[in-house]
Amino acid sequence: MEQKITYAFGSFFLDTDTQSLRSESGIVSLQPKIYRLLLYFLQHPDRLISKEELFDAVWQGRIVEDTALRLAINILRKALHDDRKTPSYILTSCRRGYRFVSEVAVQHGLQAIEPMLRTEGILLRPQPGIPENRQQFEAELDQLLQTFEQATEGDRRLIFLNGERRTGKTALLERFLTEIGHHEFTLLRARCVPLNGAAEPFLPLLEALERRCRKPGGKPLIEFLYQFAPTWLQQVANVLEPEVIGSFRSPLPQLKAARMLREGANFFERLGSESTFILILDNSQWSDKFTLDLLNFLGSRSSPTRLLMIISFRPEENRAGARRLAQMRSELAYRSVFRELSLQKR
Repeated sequence: MEQKITYAFGSFFLDTDTQSLRSESGIVSLQPKIYRLLLYFLQHPDRLISKEELFDAVWQGRIVEDTALRLAINILRKALHDDRKTPSYILTSCRRGYRFVSEVAVQHGLQAIEPMLRTEGILLRPQPGIPENRQQFEAELDQLLQTFEQATEGDRRLIFLNGERRTGKTALLERFLTEIGHHEFTLLRARCVPLNGAAEPFLPLLEALERRCRKPGGKPLIEFLYQFAPTWLQQVANVLEPEVIGSFRSPLPQLKAARMLREGANFFERLGSESTFILILDNSQWSDKFTLDLLNFLGSRSSPTRLLMIISFRPEENRAGARRLAQMRSELAYRSVFRELSLQKR
């Protein structure tokens, strides 16, 4: 049997035997991932911990975005009532990582550090990560959360999120990601920009994948691309070292948009078999035709996958992308995979 360890810091006590965080006011509820994050900080106090180290310790090599770490840090700060600007516990070192700055006392054995916390009544706090003000976009947020739950059960889902500029589409998505921060999921967020000329096929998705491949934990994603979408890997090959490209068992195939569409659909569905996969395409009214065709293809397929696609756009834009989005909604109307959310200025 492993020996019980209790960590004391500030007004808190973390019990590794029950995996509970306590304070004088009662028990603080922590999701498993947030517990692992706090425990790792307590095991390495007053030391600069890089993002890469936290990814390995908390996510154990899973493919996740930097956003997932930031969300987890924010949830932990809320649980500890820690002010980011004047922190008592978690100090952010810009572009370098984080440092747990509080003094930590460690006790081994079966005795609790603070017997006074053994009270008859237990005060449960609100779950970390839930926004305090849910009045704005409450209905839309609930629909996003409901659709996410459906996707986690293996039913692919597609959401069209429309609203004019400054209606809060980005704020709604950030609140949504904060609320589901305690779940295990993979996130790829792509952004479209207005281009005067013809856009490269699948440009926003390729740029998002390239950024992810460059980040810590990108190697498994590269190997996944090589296995299921080699034409996509060819498009992001500039992120690879020459010796890595040379290690592939066969040469990368020639680029063809039709093959990229088929491989891309297979690749994103496979990501949804590893964990719930969320694909967000922002400002899709500026998207190229190929990207929207791929998302339409993904929405039309019926194989089981834990996939949630969120396509945000401005309805007033008179562009080819906006017209293609209207056509997509018409084509998918007979299926039960998509939901439309419209935000208005408030």
